[in-house]
Amino acid sequence: MCPPRVFPTPFSLIWRIALLATLVGAVSSAQANQPIPAFAEVKAAATPSVAVLLARDGTPLAERRLDNRVRRLEWVGLHTLSPALKEALLTAEDKRFFEHSGVDWRAFAGSLWHNLWYDRKRGASTLSMQLAGLLDPELALGRDGHPRRSIGQKWDQALAAQALEARWTKEQILEAYLNLAPFRGDLQGVHAASRALFGKTPSELGRPEAVVLSVLLRGPNAKPDVVAHRACVLAERINAPGACAPAQRLSLNNLDRQQTGPRWELAPHAARFLLQQAGERVVTTLDADAQRTVAAALRRLGTGEAAAVVIDNATGDVLAYVGAPDAVLPDQALMLRSAGNLLQPFAYGLALERRLLTAASLLEEPLANHAPTLPDERMWISTRHALADGLSDPAITVGRLVADGLSERLRVAEVEMPRGGMPDLGLPQLAGLYRSLAAGGNWQPPRFLPGPERPARRVLKPEAAFIVGDMLAELDVDGNSLPFAFRQYVPDGRESLAVGFSDRFAVALWAAGGRAMPASASAAWHEILRNLHRSQPATRLAAPPGVVSSLVVFEPPVESPRREWFIRGTEIERVAVPRTLPRIAQPANGALVDAMAIVDDAGFRVYFDAAHAPVGAWWRLNGDKVGNGNGVRMAWRPVGGRHVLELMSAEGQILDSVIFAVRAPLE
Repeated sequence: MCPPRVFPTPFSLIWRIALLATLVGAVSSAQANQPIPAFAEVKAAATPSVAVLLARDGTPLAERRLDNRVRRLEWVGLHTLSPALKEALLTAEDKRFFEHSGVDWRAFAGSLWHNLWYDRKRGASTLSMQLAGLLDPELALGRDGHPRRSIGQKWDQALAAQALEARWTKEQILEAYLNLAPFRGDLQGVHAASRALFGKTPSELGRPEAVVLSVLLRGPNAKPDVVAHRACVLAERINAPGACAPAQRLSLNNLDRQQTGPRWELAPHAARFLLQQAGERVVTTLDADAQRTVAAALRRLGTGEAAAVVIDNATGDVLAYVGAPDAVLPDQALMLRSAGNLLQPFAYGLALERRLLTAASLLEEPLANHAPTLPDERMWISTRHALADGLSDPAITVGRLVADGLSERLRVAEVEMPRGGMPDLGLPQLAGLYRSLAAGGNWQPPRFLPGPERPARRVLKPEAAFIVGDMLAELDVDGNSLPFAFRQYVPDGRESLAVGFSDRFAVALWAAGGRAMPASASAAWHEILRNLHRSQPATRLAAPPGVVSSLVVFEPPVESPRREWFIRGTEIERVAVPRTLPRIAQPANGALVDAMAIVDDAGFRVYFDAAHAPVGAWWRLNGDKVGNGNGVRMAWRPVGGRHVLELMSAEGQILDSVIFAVRAPLE
């Protein structure tokens, strides 16, 4: 039923008819000289509100929304749109779209005549006129606080629509309208609306989705039941009554339950620091298959505290980066953690390079009495086994041999050694360091973005890097070297850092959890490398030209004879137990004893201890004999100040000396 007529006064009626005639005549004769942008400019300016992270082959890995004012996805071409959507849209909005030149005069005149007689106004905007309003905010609804366009706006909009028709094709107008029109809430464009409301691409839309989207254009934020009713009316108009019921369900169930999450979440943590600008599509070095492999392995750990990084040994490219098993968790891969004993291989490598050691050299391991009368087999271990087993005392010995050289070498790899401790590293740094062992000692900063080849920096010579890698290689039941080099650091029994490499990949993994986590982390690390090598089995690294193999025998037989790798010129056939010299084991030279906090503890003592001290040895402190001479381990009540401690032989000769200081009230 039509709304009741409201008869205007004769003067008002005459004025409106005259105005209608003026508008029709003026617009029809107007030249399309409005400042209309080119179609390509409009398309280029429609920047998506999201940025997309791409794998090296273009596979989407992650999406990040960076513009919260609007939800807009990539521009879609008219040829990719569902035919059902085009049909429903033209029926609902502009059924004579392909016949008029921007203004549908029949509908326009009917609208004005209707508006002369009825209070309930009716619009007659074509798609071209609506697009003109989308392109020019001055032509939009509600200017100056009014709920509808003014006569002046209608006039300008009609001119702009004709200008559009003169410069653009019909297909371009229809394509731009569907990509710029608001649908619901902050959804702009058919791409964002299709994804958020139905989880589909615009090409996958059926008639139920098409009629819902088409009626939303006239009332984007109408209530779901109103949209459902309008969708059924439109379904009847396009002769598709079967679309009514599913369109109703979609309206009632989907309109207020939008799917606005990212389309891709395979590398969300990498996206956080690589995607910075809305609309960008960043191609990375990441490999989609490697990313899936690592993510699956971490999820199987059953903990949210896990992360892993994979680097290509040949290029230094980051192939996989998983900051946590779940996208909502913080990025654990970039978090800096103590490297613990994971940098020991580089100290060993530097000692090998400087020819201070070989893989067969024996190092002291204090597993027995410090003052044996005969060489004790349990006190000595080869460099190879000391590094492979991560033993602390041999590592301290090697650290003394290379002194500050390790800090200088690690600085080449952009790692700063703190004074008196190990540096804190993230997983990319750690994997990059171990990758250099597989790359002939050459280090390159791990990279996430493709680009020109970067110059390498030498951390170790190829010969030393190869021998260190061989010492880290895992062994089978017969003691033969396997193609994976592996090292694990477990600081507290509940947290684990695992790192190593094959001939093609370097992998660093961190995980935390219960007491079983170190074993689980090790298994996950091996699972990742095995899966990465599915198509090409791992092989042992080839020895560089400066490395030779030789049979070595230990005398006494602290270890079984074996073939060993040597830097050319350092090879030996027989390894004897080194002659050990007496030394002060405790306190260390340059040590500072802080006794201020326990000054009231009458039982607090500093212990003097010696290694390989001969019979009858005694202590001299600041020139005076201390202790009763019954053994070389004694307790001393600390006194503030600088002290010189000497280990003396029975004959009164100085065997070793250290200088240390005590911070305490002077006595």
